Amino acid sequence: MKILGILGSPHKSGGTAQLLFAALKSAEKEGAVVKWVSLYDGEIKPCVGCIQNEGPECKFPCIFEDYGKIVLEKIYEAEGIIFATPIYWFAPSGVMKNLLDRMTCLENMVAFGEQSYLEGKVVGAVVVGADTGAITTGGYLLTTLNSMGAIVPPWAIAYSYKSKASIWEDKDLMNAINVGLLVAKTIALLKGELRELKFIDDKALLEEIREEVLRDLELSREIKRYVRGLGWLRF
Repeated sequence: MKILGILGSPHKSGGTAQLLFAALKSAEKEGAVVKWVSLYDGEIKPCVGCIQNEGPECKFPCIFEDYGKIVLEKIYEAEGIIFATPIYWFAPSGVMKNLLDRMTCLENMVAFGEQSYLEGKVVGAVVVGADTGAITTGGYLLTTLNSMGAIVPPWAIAYSYKSKASIWEDKDLMNAINVGLLVAKTIALLKGELRELKFIDDKALLEEIREEVLRDLELSREIKRYVRGLGWLRF
């Protein structure tokens, strides 16, 4: 199974990235082949609403020749997608919103006698910020994606208000791990494999994935210093 992680934060080692990578690592442990992209690695032009034009213009892979088209093609190829964004004023980041709008070209294939190209894909969401708005943001993401035809498994949202120290909040990290596990398990279930779609609370797995993410991002010392300064680290 192919699962794509989409990072909608400019910080590739920040809290959003930490929980996204934790979700992807847990999906790997369920047998998924995972990849990720950063939306800040290129230009994603905003949608110009060509779906409203009389001619049939809004179709995959979109009218623009930009980085957004590359990401759309990766979404098309994936069986599961985990969208990760910081909270920007009760909403996803601007680049994530641009991508979602551009994903209309996948959904609008119904206008050409086909199914939505998002139909049957399994999605999850990771949302991180230092203020309120997580449920609004995560709910917006999953509602939009489900309206495009994607499948939302149980326990599909993970969020944290710990900003760049989210990796150290056990509850938030465990939720992110379950996003990855349940996206992967739902894909497997759709393929006819036997899977239980339930939340797990596995401390050993949590510590294993935390160490892997910290090692990969080379963050251990930096994050420990940061959270000690805020009084969040308890050991």
